Amino acid sequence: MCKCFIIYLLTMSTLSVGDDNTALQEEQDTLDDVIHDFGVYTDDVDIIFDEEELSDSDDEDDQQTIQEQPSNIIRNLTQTQRQDIYQDLLRLSTNGTLHRKSTTLIAAKYNVHVRTIQRVWQRAKNCLAQGLPVDVNSLRPKKCGRKKIQVDLTRVVDIPLNRRGTIRSLANALNVNKSSLHRLFKEGLLRRHSNSLRPYLKEENKLARLRWVLSMLDPTTLPNNPKFIEMKNIIHSDEKWFNGTQKTKTMYMHPDEEDLHRTVQNKNNIRKVMFYSAVAQPRFDDEGRCYFDGKIGIWAFVR
Repeated sequence: MCKCFIIYLLTMSTLSVGDDNTALQEEQDTLDDVIHDFGVYTDDVDIIFDEEELSDSDDEDDQQTIQEQPSNIIRNLTQTQRQDIYQDLLRLSTNGTLHRKSTTLIAAKYNVHVRTIQRVWQRAKNCLAQGLPVDVNSLRPKKCGRKKIQVDLTRVVDIPLNRRGTIRSLANALNVNKSSLHRLFKEGLLRRHSNSLRPYLKEENKLARLRWVLSMLDPTTLPNNPKFIEMKNIIHSDEKWFNGTQKTKTMYMHPDEEDLHRTVQNKNNIRKVMFYSAVAQPRFDDEGRCYFDGKIGIWAFVR
């Protein structure tokens, strides 16, 4: 009834204007805007709703409202973005008044809800009304959100090494979450170390190695300019033992083929085969082409 009454008043005021074409055109534009905003019709429309259609229409309206909402809306704006929004609103305003759909355009530009843009503009207007500098920064506290878990990494050195083999075991020893400890590892506050066994050398072994290194020096270059010999006439040889078979082998066979039956006297004492190899220094000509790759041969020794 209120909408129809507004339209009736506007229509009566339009008819009383007379021959003033300018005023008539302005009132007609106002009437069109009201009709567009309220979505009413000049003629009477009878709408009959069925009970079954009411529930369906509500579902369709809800689904349409969900689809119209923009996806991936930014929840929190930075201070710079809020300042940029205020500057864009100023450019679209005239004497402090925004044009129609200005907030909708800015909301689509920054991928936020239109109410967010309206709150920024209202904050600016309140500051100007009170004679204060315009401040559109966020009102959230500076230290908000989930607090970072503090882990005392100085306790790591006191934990036994057998409990520091994995991130999980170290997290249990420190009584912290595994993901928190893994994040510290990604930040470089923890380091991974792979330790290998080294041969134990006695004093006699060290002296033997030192004598061998000294024997490879060229006597003619001593003592002022020591150099190693060219080693072109030296052959390096070594042997390597391999098991003749494996305890468990995987193979692909035909469905009709019988399984292989392998036997040894002792699985912990499998027969071995030895390979003996010999290599030397490669040879190159003046143009850098290799005419001898240094591979002399490899031989198998079996019983």
